[in-house]
Amino acid sequence: MTYGWLNADDRVLIIDDFMAKGYAMHGLIDIVKAAGAQLEGIGIAVEKGFQGGGDGLREAGYNVKSLAIIEEASEGHIVFRDEK
Repeated sequence: MTYGWLNADDRVLIIDDFMAKGYAMHGLIDIVKAAGAQLEGIGIAVEKGFQGGGDGLREAGYNVKSLAIIEEASEGHIVFRDEK
């Protein structure tokens, strides 16, 4: 099946600049699934970890990698998550 430019033979890596609650990412995942394509992973430049979108996707089994995860943000103060 072809869904726009995607088809069942495609392997997809989603790359995005920011992620907060993950609603847009879920929409992109739905498009990949509707095409029957294989989602290989998700790359995010900056993730707002305090809003839970990335954590929820990880818990659902998706391979999510972010360059930076912000745990806390207030005026003049940002705390980044330590990668383990």
